[in-house]
Amino acid sequence: MTEKDKKSNFSLKLFVILLVWIISVYAAITFIRSSDEPPCKSESLPVKHKGVCKSPECITLAHQLHNWRDVSVDPCENFFEAACGKYNENNLESKTRLSTKTGIVARLIKEFLDKNLPSTSNSENAMHFLYQKCQESNKLNATEIAEQEAKSQLELITRIGSAPVFGRNWNEADFDLNDMMAAMAKLGRDQFGFLKFVIHNQYLVIIRDPITSEALESGIKKILNETLRLIYERPDADQIGRDVKDVIKLNDELQEPNTNVSGGIYSSEFQENVPSLDFTRIIKSLIDPRRKEEVWERIQNRTVGLNDALYYSDGKKNLETILQSSSNRTLANYLMIRFLISLEKQKTSGKDDCTEEVIEKLPLASLRMFARNHFDKENLQIASDIVEDIIGSFVETIQKSSWLHETTKQRAIKKVKNMKKVIGYPKELEVPGTLDRFFESLNLSDINMTYFQTKIEIERFRTIQSMNHFAALFPFESSSDYLITNAFYHPTINKLTLNVAFLDDPFFDSTYPKYAKVASIGEVIGHEIGHGYDPFGRQRDENGKESNWWTPEDSAEYDRRTQCLINQYNEYDDPDFGRNLNGTTTIKEIASDMIGVETSWRTYKKVDFSNEPSIFGFEDEKPDKLFFHLTALNWCSSRSEVSLAEQLTRTHPTYSFRVNGVFSNMKSFAEAFNCPVGSPMNPEKKCHVF
Repeated sequence: MTEKDKKSNFSLKLFVILLVWIISVYAAITFIRSSDEPPCKSESLPVKHKGVCKSPECITLAHQLHNWRDVSVDPCENFFEAACGKYNENNLESKTRLSTKTGIVARLIKEFLDKNLPSTSNSENAMHFLYQKCQESNKLNATEIAEQEAKSQLELITRIGSAPVFGRNWNEADFDLNDMMAAMAKLGRDQFGFLKFVIHNQYLVIIRDPITSEALESGIKKILNETLRLIYERPDADQIGRDVKDVIKLNDELQEPNTNVSGGIYSSEFQENVPSLDFTRIIKSLIDPRRKEEVWERIQNRTVGLNDALYYSDGKKNLETILQSSSNRTLANYLMIRFLISLEKQKTSGKDDCTEEVIEKLPLASLRMFARNHFDKENLQIASDIVEDIIGSFVETIQKSSWLHETTKQRAIKKVKNMKKVIGYPKELEVPGTLDRFFESLNLSDINMTYFQTKIEIERFRTIQSMNHFAALFPFESSSDYLITNAFYHPTINKLTLNVAFLDDPFFDSTYPKYAKVASIGEVIGHEIGHGYDPFGRQRDENGKESNWWTPEDSAEYDRRTQCLINQYNEYDDPDFGRNLNGTTTIKEIASDMIGVETSWRTYKKVDFSNEPSIFGFEDEKPDKLFFHLTALNWCSSRSEVSLAEQLTRTHPTYSFRVNGVFSNMKSFAEAFNCPVGSPMNPEKKCHVF
């Protein structure tokens, strides 16, 4: 071999070595990059479904999935826009579909009220009566309405027992403090100025009923202007001035003793501290006369007074000494004025929305009407099964947690397994006549009643309902929340409630494939369950009692994890508000969102898609991607219409964050959409709760 051949051969070898080296480096770089991008797992590949769901409800769902998404947006950059970017082009409403559904429910109730068909139902007739009186009032001018309300106030003053500031002929000898308070209670009033009753944590609690001097003076001026012009034998102006001054002085005295709340004592001991008041008589006056003794028997040992200095002070001044040192004239005036001020919320300031008034004041009757005429009852059992599936997935999440100690895990599981549940509505509502029997105590027989008088009577009736419910004689809590399209968690009693409208299309329907049912409502159910474990809910046990059941190490780690979420929200670049949000204010909701979506995802992955029909138009959609699109639908909306100042007071995060912020913490999202590490929807640093 010549020297030239040797050099040529050496050059060839060098070239080959360099080529191999370059290929190796390229392969290594490619491998490293590919390892950063989660591979598309086999579970996310399209599956062969069992037919296609073509029910009207499924078609509506398919329409939302198809028409609300913006396919021009990279889901790894901004999934909220990718899933909801065309929402404005397909909706007149700027709100989410949850809020829109609440409006639809109200419209259906209005349709029922406008038809005004004859009915044998007490509850339905009460709805029609209130609606009619509201409409009659809306036809009057402001002067006519004020005249009606003033005359009604004078009638109420007479029923309660009168007061010297409203009549020259008031006789002190006829005054009895407990007579007057009992008369107020019979009208459904549970606040008396000296105290008020509230039902809280399965107790009837006696607490303060404060009012500022400014609010009291303003109320007195308004009431006197409305009523004195209708009184023939009214006191002279000087006497009225002295009476008002004494009332304000008494109110100031009632504010003086510093509050020192630390638990409470039963009403019998409370009675010993304030012997001037007959608490048993006053409380019994709040009860339906036909069930008085039965209700009292059930609640007397659950009536407590807060350990407040106003009632128990060992000093020189407390409620008993104030009552003893005040004249009957001042006590009568104070009680009557506070009573009339409490009626202000029943007055009409303009034209009322009569449907909203019916829903707010007769919520159970409204719920019964909607459920009977517009709700697929088959959804109730299906939803109940999904709730159990979600709870099962939550238990698995706790069991598989890598950082919770075993003792904390067991307490967390015990809490969710003991959670009370109301799915749609209490089953007793379906029993014919159950609700109507309790409406027998509502007296709307006088067709000449004014709108104001009707509202006063309904408030009396609702107080009776509340006492019956408190005594466990009435299975329903009277709350307008029943008609809101949502779910709720009640931390003090560890109870989950799913409202009827939330278990209706477009969120839920018996014809939906199971995976669509889970993805559509599972996150919200998991979210409400999650409230039992948010930074405040975690401080209560399975009975809703305050309890520290976390190990110190677990508690510290939990706080570290939620701080991660707080920081994430603080740094989130929101399309409407920029980086100006407050994670501390919203942490309860953000933590619950994370718990909810992870629990829903775990449940979703257990569904056998081959046994379920596809959604029309999405036969080839990968199941994992579909989960996130279905879940995001609940938060699709237009741009926020509130100011930054108002948003900062809200406890819920922005809709954009509820999709982008929450999903970006999920490895499963990044895998479903093959999002590279470092992209907005697959950040290197992620936050998790459990």
